[in-house]
Amino acid sequence: MTDTKRALWERWVDRFVDTTDPIPLFETTSDGTIETFGYGRSERSTLRRGHRMERRLREAGEKVVTDYERRAGRYEGLVYMMYTLNGDEVVPRYLGKCGKFGASGTSLNSNLKNVETNDGKLARWGYGNYYHFGDLSSAVFSNDGTNKYDRWVTDLFVSTAPPRLREPVYFWVEPWEVGTEGPYPDTYPYLEELEYQLIGIAFELYPERLLNTEGVPTNPDAYAKMRGWTDREDTRLSDF
Repeated sequence: MTDTKRALWERWVDRFVDTTDPIPLFETTSDGTIETFGYGRSERSTLRRGHRMERRLREAGEKVVTDYERRAGRYEGLVYMMYTLNGDEVVPRYLGKCGKFGASGTSLNSNLKNVETNDGKLARWGYGNYYHFGDLSSAVFSNDGTNKYDRWVTDLFVSTAPPRLREPVYFWVEPWEVGTEGPYPDTYPYLEELEYQLIGIAFELYPERLLNTEGVPTNPDAYAKMRGWTDREDTRLSDF
């Protein structure tokens, strides 16, 4: 099964992800130190999004917003990935989505409103609280982030003072078009289904690298070892 999912993953990457010119998630110096700035009224220390990443995300989000305003029904929202590279191999670190509609009804998702200027939300990658860059910055600088982002810090950073990456971290985003074939041949998933299909494939292939906490077992280390996907000695199967 793992070999089959490897083929699915590689096919997906070949279709959508340009590894010849990857887009950095963060704005960094040459040694991987992330640029920071003071955000909001409190001027709290915040990690800076990569300039190319931000531009690409706004452009992708604008396509979805325009589609919503024209009632064209072409796009369901955005699918995105934070990843690293092992040579030419794309190693998924976090997969997610930002739907076109809000949690209920048919109004535009608040995460996409004013996407061309909104820094606080920006399709889930905003600088505000409860958004990826905001909460990750809190975990880095004030140690009051959620457990989810504590693991991001541990896995992605070699130091926090200053914040420096272990390796380059990249970003990919795509407006998800209705009727597009998903990672499984001859299937055309809706956006939420697509997200969990990708997470399921990525978890089997990279159980120790994937940082998603939803769509994976509650004890991923134990589950991965039980299935023979990892040989970590510190995994306790009694925890599963």
